[in-house]
Amino acid sequence: MLALTATELWPGEGWNFVFGQASLDQRVGVWSLARFGNPNEEWPVVLRRTLQIAIHETGHMLGIEHCTAFECGMNGVNSLGESDRAPLPFCSDCDLKLWWACGMDPLPRAEKLLSFVEKNKLPRETEEFRSRLKLLQSE
Repeated sequence: MLALTATELWPGEGWNFVFGQASLDQRVGVWSLARFGNPNEEWPVVLRRTLQIAIHETGHMLGIEHCTAFECGMNGVNSLGESDRAPLPFCSDCDLKLWWACGMDPLPRAEKLLSFVEKNKLPRETEEFRSRLKLLQSE
């Protein structure tokens, strides 16, 4: 179960906020849109921020911990600047974990992801998923 809220998330003493939080073993998570901006004024930015946190927290819900080896959707972020710089896609190691956890075929997934980012005008991700799709098609 994944919940979405427009309310700030505060996990407790020692924290000022979190964008989201998820359990590695209970398959539950939550993320907040509170700090992502005004969707009426900056829709592509708000969409990308929402996707970045949703993808990251869903990764946790599937048992994937923070990635520290590569630039990856599973990198931890502590500010909007870090979130905006973080990639949406997982690195190859975390992608393999995702494919295994969900029993998914990477080629159809890459095709759907490319279609989604093209449709939603996310240029950085369009370039990345187009490159990944070409690699998968060549194998």
